[in-house]
Amino acid sequence: MRLVTICSVATTIALGACVPNPATDVAASGETLRVQYSTGTGTYVSNDVVSTTVHKDADGNEVGSSDTYQPTEHAYQWSDWKYFQGREELDEQDFYRIAGDQEAADKVAGIRAGAAKKMKYGAVIATAGIVAGLAFAGFGQSRDNASFNTLGYTLGSVASTGGLLVWYWGSNQMNKKHHLPSSRADQNADVVEDCNEGRCVRARGGHNRRVGER
Repeated sequence: MRLVTICSVATTIALGACVPNPATDVAASGETLRVQYSTGTGTYVSNDVVSTTVHKDADGNEVGSSDTYQPTEHAYQWSDWKYFQGREELDEQDFYRIAGDQEAADKVAGIRAGAAKKMKYGAVIATAGIVAGLAFAGFGQSRDNASFNTLGYTLGSVASTGGLLVWYWGSNQMNKKHHLPSSRADQNADVVEDCNEGRCVRARGGHNRRVGER
């Protein structure tokens, strides 16, 4: 059953191929390049231990304990930044390309090229593991050999799981919004905005200074 589940997931991944590079190659419009920082607060609920009961036998000896759980609300603070050309939000790689920082754009492109390879290799490993596992299992069933059958499912599950992990690793890298530090983005922005709960303060970015130095 486990191999069947992994097989379904791996087949879906293989059919979906690689997650594409989010860069769109949007043209430079000459509008203001802006980096917008946003911070805020949020809440989440988790089942937390609120008390522990110790259980004792008739002689007073501790024989165990049990925890009491209760939904508890927690607060957290979040922060993020986005890239804009005028009002249009940009991908990180497009932002650096339009800003003229080709070195930064190439770094992002290189990371994503590596992510694409991970997804490709992961899909191949997962698919090969499934094929090999099913072949071993089928051979074992044809020979009424339970050992081969078990070995096939085990090898298939291990190889497929490893391939899926590699694929997800690459997928997460490809979908990551930021590959370079925010300081690099500030250096390439005309304007840097710092927004807290919807209220924004603007400051001059480093792009104008870089252009003036050329």
